[in-house]
Amino acid sequence: MATKRSELIDSENASYYHLVSRCVRRAFLCGVDEESGHSYEHRREWIEKRIIELADIFSIEVYGYAVMHNHYHLVVYSDPLAPQKWTDEEVAERWLRLFPGKLDDPKFALQRELKLRALIEDHSKLAEYRIRLGSLSWLMRCINEPIAKRSNKEDFVKGHFWESRFKSQVLLDEAAALACMAYVDLNPVRAGITTNLENSEFTSIHKRLRSISQEKLNQSVAAIAGKVRNRTMTIPLKNYIELVDWTGKYIVHADKAKIPANISSTLEGLNLNKDSWLNELKCYRSNYYRAIGPIHLLLEYTNKIKQTWVKGISNIRSLYLPPG
Repeated sequence: MATKRSELIDSENASYYHLVSRCVRRAFLCGVDEESGHSYEHRREWIEKRIIELADIFSIEVYGYAVMHNHYHLVVYSDPLAPQKWTDEEVAERWLRLFPGKLDDPKFALQRELKLRALIEDHSKLAEYRIRLGSLSWLMRCINEPIAKRSNKEDFVKGHFWESRFKSQVLLDEAAALACMAYVDLNPVRAGITTNLENSEFTSIHKRLRSISQEKLNQSVAAIAGKVRNRTMTIPLKNYIELVDWTGKYIVHADKAKIPANISSTLEGLNLNKDSWLNELKCYRSNYYRAIGPIHLLLEYTNKIKQTWVKGISNIRSLYLPPG
């Protein structure tokens, strides 16, 4: 029996999450269908654009994503209680941006203003919308529903486009979030779609590289989209890009897997075991399940969701350096 989403996602505390949604049909979400020869590549842009749009509406920050042939990945920092601090007008404005209907047409500007004022006066609805704008379930719903409708219309079909439940994985510390980001960014390389980051289209690493500058390289890793708090990660963007780039080269050329000193230093700074990094990242999908983080945080999480066992304990011991 599946665990309730409310038990897996903390509705009161901010945290990093890895989210995955998969297409239910045999037909590709994106890419080229080998049987029909029809290309669905344009749908990748739909999804990427939708993710970036919603990051400015929901109380999230997007740190990583990859849009693949039949699924997509997201790494986000979510603060579910942030909307409680927003003004009534801000909540109403965000909700109208989320569900504009015909009101996004400039000729309906007056009607939009009237609707906005009506929402601001409706305190019970605003209370509900605050909860929804802090909800990852609502985020995924608002990504998936419009994509499903556009895809079904394009394919002249009806019915489910996505699996009914998206997968969620809590990332219990920054090291876990960075490891997950690297795993997500390297999806096209692992899938054999490309051999380098520069051609890994519709991924967060590709987006970062397109807007790179010397100034950004020396700054800490920041969100690609969205702003919940004035916060960044601890490691410089330069170090993260070097880590992902070298790991990608190892995936392509496994016989040249000697870890250079700068990569070792980055991993040790994150309290990650350099000797286990390659294997753990390569087997990330099968090695971990609901949560990733150091043992003490993983045990706290298991306690919280009232489970006596969670997959990945032995792999966590291998991934993280021993305490002390």
